[in-house]
Amino acid sequence: MSLGWRLCFILSLFATIPRLIFVWDSLFDPATIGLGVLDICIQFIISFEFSWIFVYVCLQNTYHIPSWFNSQKVWVQIVLLFVLFMAINEILFQLKLALDTDNSDMLIFRVVYYLYHILLLLAILGFRNFLKTTQENHQIGLENEQLKREQLKAQLEALQNQLNPHFLFNALNILNISIATNPDLAQRIVLDLSDILRYNLKVQNQSLILLKDELDAARAYLDLYKARFGEKLAFCFHDVGTARNWYIIPLSLQILIENAIKHNVITSNQILMIELRLNEQEKQITVSNSVNKKHSPGTGIGLQNLDKRYKIQTGQKPLLLEDEQHFTVKVPLIEAP
Repeated sequence: MSLGWRLCFILSLFATIPRLIFVWDSLFDPATIGLGVLDICIQFIISFEFSWIFVYVCLQNTYHIPSWFNSQKVWVQIVLLFVLFMAINEILFQLKLALDTDNSDMLIFRVVYYLYHILLLLAILGFRNFLKTTQENHQIGLENEQLKREQLKAQLEALQNQLNPHFLFNALNILNISIATNPDLAQRIVLDLSDILRYNLKVQNQSLILLKDELDAARAYLDLYKARFGEKLAFCFHDVGTARNWYIIPLSLQILIENAIKHNVITSNQILMIELRLNEQEKQITVSNSVNKKHSPGTGIGLQNLDKRYKIQTGQKPLLLEDEQHFTVKVPLIEAP
C-alpha cells in the first residue's frame, strides 16, 4: 500500500493548490500569514484524510485483499461507496467549518468543497482502473508466455516421439521388410511418416488447428503403428465426420495415442484397442483405449502438458475417466475462433 500513500500525498498537493491561490496575498502579510498557513495545512490534511480512506478501499479491491467490502456484489459496493462518500464529506465539511474563520457564503463553500472531493474520488477511481488494466494485461502476458512454453514442450515431446531412435528404427525396419514383401504397405509407411512430420512442422506456430487436420494426422500416426504391431493393435474412428469447423489444440490426439501405446502391454493375447468418437452436442472428442498397463508407471508429463495448455488457452480441461478396462480422455472442442 506504499503506492497508495504516495498517491494520497500527490492528490492532496493538487487539491491544496487552488486554496493556495485564494490565500496567496495573506502569506505576504505579517498579520495574516499564520492564518494563511493554517488554512493551507487544514486543506491539505482534510484532502489527505479523504484520499486515504478511498484509496484504502479502492486499492484493497484492486489487489483482491480479503475483506467484507470485497465480498459484496458490485451494486452493493457502489451504494456503500456513495454512502461513505457523503458521510466522510459531511464530517470533514463540519470539521472545516469549525476550523475556518471565513464562512460568509455557506452555499458556495459547500458546493466548491464537494466538487473538490468529487474530483479527488474520480482521480482515485481512474487510478484504480489503470492499475486493474495494467494487472490484467500483465496476467495475460504471463499466460501467453506460459502457453507458448507448454506448446513448445508438447511439440518437442511429439517430435522426440517421432524422431525417437526406437520409433524410427521400427518404422524403417518395417519399411525395409515391406519393400520386398509388400510394396503397397511400404509406400503407405513412407506417406504416413512424411504426413506426420509435415503436420508437426505445420502446427509449430499455431495455437489451434482444424479438427479434421488433427484427425488426419492421428489416423496416419495410428496407421504407422498398425504397420508395426499388425493385429495386436486395433483402432476405430466413430462419427468423426462433421460439416462444422471445430478446432482443437495441435497434437492433442497424437499425445493421447502415444500415451496409450507407451503405457500398455501389446501382445497377441492383449490387443490394444483405441477408439476416437466425436460428440458435437457436448462439444468434445473422446479418445478411449483398453487397459493392460505395463509394470513400470509413466511420468504423465504428456497429459499434464495437455491439461495446462487447455486450461490456459480455453479455460477448460480435458476430462480423464479410468476403470479396470478403459482409460478415456474427453477433449474439449473449440468453435471457430
